[in-house]
Amino acid sequence: MTTLIDNDILLKGACYRLLTELISTNCGPDQVGYLAAARFVLTKKIRRVNLRGDAAVAEAELVGFLAEQMAIETTPEEQALAATLEATAQSLLVNLDTGESQLLAVLAARTLPSLLTGDKRAIVAIERLINAVAEIAGVSDKVTCLEQLVRHIVVLGDAAKIREAVCREPDIDRALSICFSCYNSEQPIASVIEGLESYISDLRRKAPRVLST
Repeated sequence: MTTLIDNDILLKGACYRLLTELISTNCGPDQVGYLAAARFVLTKKIRRVNLRGDAAVAEAELVGFLAEQMAIETTPEEQALAATLEATAQSLLVNLDTGESQLLAVLAARTLPSLLTGDKRAIVAIERLINAVAEIAGVSDKVTCLEQLVRHIVVLGDAAKIREAVCREPDIDRALSICFSCYNSEQPIASVIEGLESYISDLRRKAPRVLST
């Protein structure tokens, strides 16, 4: 295992029916790690999401993907670090939820090379936390956002297929729906990439050390 993946990307990838392709294109054949509770949390959440397609298909995509990956149980030491991260985030008035704090603790404690997260607020929080919690000093340049993953797959893969998947479920992620101009079928691929890069650049200004290059 070389990469951790958060629940937000798991959920959105499954709802788009792009989860396997999205991760394999960016991570190769290696297993990725996810919090063990994700399967139970996300299968329930999929049923509550306002999907235009069949929720059972999205759920099957998620379950099939997770079966081939590595479920992670945090150690007591990682749980303690996660609690410290959450408490420090609260004192800094930044947003870091329990799942993101646990993944960040695992990333730091096991010196893994990458965390994929769809939570932009968490990325900004991690940028602030680097200065406050010495144990996570080594996570610089290790966090990748959803827009970076999508940009990579668009450049290397079938852009029309990706656009179709995103626009089939335009309510899943507002930023991606805007980038793919879901109500304008004539949008050139160059404009899609430009839109993704705009979101990435904005996030990089807020988290210059944390966001991967």
